[in-house]
Amino acid sequence: MIKRPVIIDCDTGTDDAIALIAALYSPELDIRAFTTVVGNVALKYTSRNTLNLVRHLGFDTKVAVGAPKPVLREEIIYSGNKTHGDTGLGSLVLPETDKPFYEKTAVETIYEEAVTCGGELELIPIGPLTNIALAVMAHPDLKEMIKQIVFMGGAKYGGNITTTSEFNIWADPEAARIVFASGIPLTMVGLDVTRKAALSSQDTAEIRAMGTKDAVIVADILDFMLDRHAKGGEDALMHDALTVGVCINPSLVKMTKYYVDCECSGKYTSGHTMVAATKLFRNEPNCFVAEELDLTAFKAWIKGAIANSAKKPRFL
Repeated sequence: MIKRPVIIDCDTGTDDAIALIAALYSPELDIRAFTTVVGNVALKYTSRNTLNLVRHLGFDTKVAVGAPKPVLREEIIYSGNKTHGDTGLGSLVLPETDKPFYEKTAVETIYEEAVTCGGELELIPIGPLTNIALAVMAHPDLKEMIKQIVFMGGAKYGGNITTTSEFNIWADPEAARIVFASGIPLTMVGLDVTRKAALSSQDTAEIRAMGTKDAVIVADILDFMLDRHAKGGEDALMHDALTVGVCINPSLVKMTKYYVDCECSGKYTSGHTMVAATKLFRNEPNCFVAEELDLTAFKAWIKGAIANSAKKPRFL
């Protein structure tokens, strides 16, 4: 099997961590680096969460630190949202690694790997698109070097932060607009499908029964998410793991190509992904949008990826 080179750009919180584990054990992927960004929690937490998780599982994959704030805005204003807990991983506490971050920034790591991979590099952003936008602005030739971007964010209908806006896009709408206008092939895995990608207590029990350190971490995170849901919070939605799955196997969802842009200036609609479902706009379609999910196939994929942890060799 020829592995596909990817960089996963992440703001590692609960479902992000599960996505990283599924990606690490997906034989289709050659993960060239993880790059971190402010998002679910502050950059110091998203970065340490990523590095501690990857090293705890025994991988030596590069982890490069990225943007601490959005492209133009001073900060992300949270409103007491405890979806991921204070430090991002719910109740999970990982051992602190003494291994360093990669010496280059996220932007320079993306460009370095794009050059190395000769046009084959794919990006999987599962947090705000800040690092991707900064990389495109810093290196205009990058647009010709990225094979595709499959990102978690946005929605054709509705939001989860405001009535119209999904968190990752709302957190840095200017970055999203830059990426949408980049000309790089795009696939948007948004709330239209990720809200359907929920794992249950039965799924959690099946994953825990796999018995590996990696599977137990996933199950522990899922227990936190299910408890959060029982208390009135978000369900155990696999927003980010589904995005990794769609990059590997697009048939997990049904997609349509639309012209997509991002609202940046509206008082109540900033971060809204405008999906032009009609012919009112002259702009050519620029983004595949996931609209329907095969939940059974997705669950089979994620459980299969995590089960691979029983046979994959460690690197550290």
